Amino acid sequence: MSNWITIAKQDLYNSKVAALIDAADSASLGQGQADRTTGIIADVVLEIRRRVAKCHRLDANTAAIPGGLKPLAVDVIFCRLKVALEMELTEDERHTLDRREQQLDRIADGHDVVEPPDNPLAENPEQAIPAPSFRRRYIQFTPRNQDG
Repeated sequence: MSNWITIAKQDLYNSKVAALIDAADSASLGQGQADRTTGIIADVVLEIRRRVAKCHRLDANTAAIPGGLKPLAVDVIFCRLKVALEMELTEDERHTLDRREQQLDRIADGHDVVEPPDNPLAENPEQAIPAPSFRRRYIQFTPRNQDG
């Protein structure tokens, strides 16, 4: 079994109310918009990976997150779907969202650990852009460059 997993719509169906997920993908969509769930899942996965990367190595699969963070991801995605439908979050959902945010903060600060990646990225990938170099440039004031 993999340490890192991808989150799919089926994971949401198995954990939360399917009617809300279907409503988010059908109600008040903009022209050409297929669904909301796919974009929200991608945004949450990106945010989790960004927080994990502060103190832990990432998996090469850009859609994967540590398996232990699946409940966290599902809770955050569910709340964002409700907000997208302009539904009010319950007090319990707000409390859960706060706890999940604190959990991500602890992971980002290195206080909590996550599963090691199945296919880890290199620790120090090569920079595509060279580092800037700074050198001192002396400015000479002459009548020519002061005239503007």
